Amino acid sequence: MVGIRNDPGKPIDSIIVQFQLPPLIASADLTANHGTVDILADQTCVWTIGHIPKDKAPSLSGNLRLEEGLAHLHAFPIFQVKFRIMGAALSGLQIDKLDVKNTPSAPYKGFRAQTQAGRYEVRS
Repeated sequence: MVGIRNDPGKPIDSIIVQFQLPPLIASADLTANHGTVDILADQTCVWTIGHIPKDKAPSLSGNLRLEEGLAHLHAFPIFQVKFRIMGAALSGLQIDKLDVKNTPSAPYKGFRAQTQAGRYEVRS
């Protein structure tokens, strides 16, 4: 389940949760109540959420079938979470003045910030 604790003021979008299925998984049937779930040929599961709706928390559920003779998994996947926050610079970077030389007209000074996740791991 993915969700936000309170409204941070800036929308969080382009949310992607990705994890590698353990090699002992024979088959996987995963569904999500929001977004799309893809299982790639290299056993990577990619859950593309997009943005979190206000009325429900996105959740991923399903069944994993183990290979014959295994009672439970001995290795658990590491989840990688990617996201983007438009209009927020976590570094605090701002541009106060912009000088451009040798131009006939003054450029428009605008600053657009974007926070993008590098790589967050959630170990289960």
